[in-house]
Parts: sequence; C-alpha cells; structure tokens
Amino acid sequence: MKITKQAFALFSLLAAASLLFSCASAGNLDDSSSLSKSAKSADSADGTVANGGKSSSEKLPPPPARLTEAPVFDFAGETIKIEAENMYYDGFELTGDFKASACYAIKLLNDSSWAIAEINFPAGTYEALANVLAPDSTHSRFNVYINKDSYLVYGSEPPIGKYELTTRSPASFTLDQPARVTLKIQQNDIRNPANNGQNGMTIDYVTFKKIK
Repeated sequence: MKITKQAFALFSLLAAASLLFSCASAGNLDDSSSLSKSAKSADSADGTVANGGKSSSEKLPPPPARLTEAPVFDFAGETIKIEAENMYYDGFELTGDFKASACYAIKLLNDSSWAIAEINFPAGTYEALANVLAPDSTHSRFNVYINKDSYLVYGSEPPIGKYELTTRSPASFTLDQPARVTLKIQQNDIRNPANNGQNGMTIDYVTFKKIK
C-alpha cells in the first residue's frame, strides 16, 4: 500500500509537470502566431510596415543597397519591370511593405524628390505604367519623364486604397531606332505647372511594355 501511494504521488507530480510544460509551449506558440499575424497585417493605410515590432523587420528580406548613380537596364522580350527602390533616388523614403513587389517601395516626400534609371530600348512603340499606392485623391499624382517628355500619371480617381497600375494615364512613346532612355520620377512638370503632381504617394515599380 505504501508503494502504491508513492507511485501515485510520483505519477501526479509527473502529470503536473507535463501540464505545466504543455501550457508554456502553447503560450509560446500563441505568442509566435500572434506576432506572425501582426507582422502580416502591419501595413498601415499608406502602405508602410509598422516598425514597432522586431518580428516585422525579421519577416522582410534585406533592403536593397542605396545606389549612387543611375542604373542601366536592357529591354528584352516584351516587358521590363523597374523596381522603384532599385533606382537612383533622392528625397524619397524607402518603405518596407509586404504588399509591394519585392517587399519594398519608395515614398515621394516633396517637390524636389527624384528617382532616375536608364533603359536601352530597341526601336518600337512602348507603354509605361507605374504601380502606386495613393493615400487619397490629394496625394495621388506625379510625373514620369521619358527623356525630356513628362507624363502626369495617376491611378483611380479617387484612389482605391491599395497598389494599382496607372492604367488610366499610361506614358506612351515611340523610338525610331535603338536608344538609351532616361526614366525619371518626380512630383512636378518643370515646364507645365498645371501638370504638377503631389507628395505622399508610394511608388512600387514602373513597367514598360512593347506595343508595336
């Protein structure tokens, strides 16, 4: 009888320890699950990722290196996508965003902001579209320059509140022969104040498609 009581006591102790360990594990799993969910839903209305938790930075891939000169791309095939964060820029804020292509984009801060890249194109007719996130209708427009020609681009009016291509305002141009084109993103049209853009939108990438 004495041995039975000792065995029962030992069994009870082991059961309690097992239960305690199980609860601690469950608590850790719940915490990690909550962190994962909060990281995935950390996008604010303007498309940025909240920087309040370590988990958010851990989920994002390393940010691209900041360039010190305009990169050069070669157009091949039917389309090319230029990530805005891979351009040479100033006056833009690099933004980590799980919903952006490659998890990063750049946010236009002021009327002196600019971002530049160069692309070698064969002869042909091309259409350029930007993928953007505009917070509202007073922060939704900007200018895309193809060499010296400017195009005021914007998405839906009013903005739809998520990333969208500027299909309402494509930038179209024709090259009679192969040429290197300078792509520049900035707020304003320096020659036409009526075409001035606005601060505040987030620019994800620019695509070029050969249409002829």
